[in-house]
Amino acid sequence: MKGTYDGLVIPRKLPAPDGTLVDAKPIYDAAIKTARPALQALYSKTFADNRLDAVAFPTTPRVAIASNPESSSFENFGLFIQNTDPGSNAGIPGIQIPIALGATSKLPVGLELDGPAGSDRRLLAIGMALDGVFGRLPPPRRS
Repeated sequence: MKGTYDGLVIPRKLPAPDGTLVDAKPIYDAAIKTARPALQALYSKTFADNRLDAVAFPTTPRVAIASNPESSSFENFGLFIQNTDPGSNAGIPGIQIPIALGATSKLPVGLELDGPAGSDRRLLAIGMALDGVFGRLPPPRRS
């Protein structure tokens, strides 16, 4: 995370398709004005049309990796936020439940739940019920 923060957040830059860094402000402004409202509308319609209290999906597309300089690279950061980033950008409630440990890594595997805007209490209740089903994971081992 530090690599991403130092390389992109502090200088307020984003990577362009050609690998160069560009000023983030115009991209951010367009996202706030156009893309975020469209994303919020899509989520709202999806939850309403399908009468959903929540959607469930893997928190990350892979088992977590050990914390090291490579884990905070832009590529890894993008990989590990790709599932949770859309709901976060839309501002809808989300909760992550650790449900298992990776067979080899012994690092947590998570289930993400996203709910409609304003459904924080209901989503928390669903998360608590599922936490009861999956149980608590053992504390991490000290290395």
